[in-house]
Amino acid sequence: MKPTTRDRRRDEILDAAVEVLAERGYRDASMLEIAKRASASKETLYAWFGDKQGLFEAVIRRNAETVQAVLQGHLESDAPPETALAEFGRALFALLLGDSAVAINRAAISEARAEPRLAETLARAGRDATLPAFLRYLERQQEHGLLRLDMTAEEAAEVYLGLLLGDRQVRRLLGRIPAPSKKEIEARAAAAATYFLRLYRASAGM
Repeated sequence: MKPTTRDRRRDEILDAAVEVLAERGYRDASMLEIAKRASASKETLYAWFGDKQGLFEAVIRRNAETVQAVLQGHLESDAPPETALAEFGRALFALLLGDSAVAINRAAISEARAEPRLAETLARAGRDATLPAFLRYLERQQEHGLLRLDMTAEEAAEVYLGLLLGDRQVRRLLGRIPAPSKKEIEARAAAAATYFLRLYRASAGM
């Protein structure tokens, strides 16, 4: 199988896994049903992912890589902070409130005691992998004189995440609000970038 074909099939399987997870929950999601949903063999799933935990860990890593790719691109570019923060916000907001992340987070919470590896992977591949890159970005902007932080980069990141997410992630996990529209994602990310820069953009001439 060509690498591009394998990658496409892998994504199709991961998408099917998310669908089954959202419908049945982690405990009742079976490899057989996921294989049927993806028009793949159960043997393929076990060969590629090892077991059910491995399959859903792959879903988590794919989600995190989406945000990391956006952030890494801006870490290596000269895009102005308002552009970089808005782009990062769009990717993160869409991801965390999207069906895939919601299904995974619900599963990790519900199985935290019985299957702690899922929650550990979620923390390791999600926040723990993404946050350091964002902290480096904020520190780099301060070094270049574009931001003026009166706190640690980690504290500033928490402010940004609060502006971006508010209580929407919790409300989404509880089923109180639907997945955000493209318009809502754009507006939320733009507002978070604007408000954050009002607080921390370095004054001209400093």
